[in-house]
Amino acid sequence: MVCMYRFTHNAVDLVQEDNVSITDTVVPAEVTLANLTMFSTIMFVMEFRKAGLGDTVDISTTCNMSEWLRRIYHGARSTPDVGSEDEGINIMTLPPKPTSQAGLVYATTSKAEGQPDSKESYSSFLFAIHKSVLAKTVPSASGTSDKLSPEAQALVATNGVTHIWLCGSDPEQRRHRLMTRCLAQLEKDVLEWKTSGQGSGVITVNTIPQVFPGMVQFLLKNGFKGGDRLAADNEGKVLYWKEL
Repeated sequence: MVCMYRFTHNAVDLVQEDNVSITDTVVPAEVTLANLTMFSTIMFVMEFRKAGLGDTVDISTTCNMSEWLRRIYHGARSTPDVGSEDEGINIMTLPPKPTSQAGLVYATTSKAEGQPDSKESYSSFLFAIHKSVLAKTVPSASGTSDKLSPEAQALVATNGVTHIWLCGSDPEQRRHRLMTRCLAQLEKDVLEWKTSGQGSGVITVNTIPQVFPGMVQFLLKNGFKGGDRLAADNEGKVLYWKEL
């Protein structure tokens, strides 16, 4: 059985989907943001080792509770970000803005069929945050000539974009379309934000093709465009985007 959850800065909700049979709406104790950061840490360590980078990439700077809490609350205050001066603030006590202007995480879990006492284990996640501007790029050989429509450009100028900051799937479950489910749920929410005037309907993601070629294939298969190199980056990152 596969379940999907949505994490915000002050709640974890079970996401109901037509193609997922959910009979128990109680969020189990093992489904926490702390456990999800641990899952992401293990997964990315394996990915970078497989890519030949070994331990040269410090995953701990990204996959930790402090950083995840900061980003999941990003934009939910009147200031652009929760800076170092706010380290002592408990974000659980701060009033949220609309989810379209903060961060959220979608995560799938799997549970063995016919074993009611077994615990759910994470199988994929997608962490999206709000960015006020579209990242600048420079033309590259792998990019396309596609551009955002004038309508989308106007909406981005007002409402920013929804940016996929981190995502990944358990290597043993990558044939089960779990990330596709997470992306579909994000697109559903982003389209609702656009319809209600809270968002631009534009989703962006940065990736490094040389390290994550499978991610590029996934993005192109799901209608993303772009591929131009980020102007302010020297790590080989490129930008892909999708207009809903």
